[in-house]
Amino acid sequence: MSDLGGDSSSLSTATERGLRYARAGGYVMGVLLLGLGAAALLRGAGTFEIFKGIYFVAYGVVLSLPFSRMSDKSWRLSYGLLVVLSVFFVFVMIAVVMFAYMAAADEGERLGVPGFEGTLIFFSLMQVPVVLFQRKPELLD
Repeated sequence: MSDLGGDSSSLSTATERGLRYARAGGYVMGVLLLGLGAAALLRGAGTFEIFKGIYFVAYGVVLSLPFSRMSDKSWRLSYGLLVVLSVFFVFVMIAVVMFAYMAAADEGERLGVPGFEGTLIFFSLMQVPVVLFQRKPELLD
């Protein structure tokens, strides 16, 4: 029976470490989105490109917030904003892929599988539960 207690604390440590790694991935994604957003704003070749640039910068800033050190009220507001922006990010990325496919079709080309965009969507949606479980680890039980 005593081994189960050891496994439980080991699992807890492994879970905490996994959450830290996942959150570090969120910081990397935030920096990546800041760069992509700035590049889109500098290109500024159309309304959607400008919108995408502003959105990526805003989402990158929200992903980079120190959620674990916020007060409860600030955390709730910021977490709600993270949830909304993460869900909306999926739609923005779908639009990005659709526009890329339409542009490629106009040039008579064919694009492959949108792996980069899919990876970004995965990492963005992963941040919502990671931030929640870092703040409220009792919900993991």
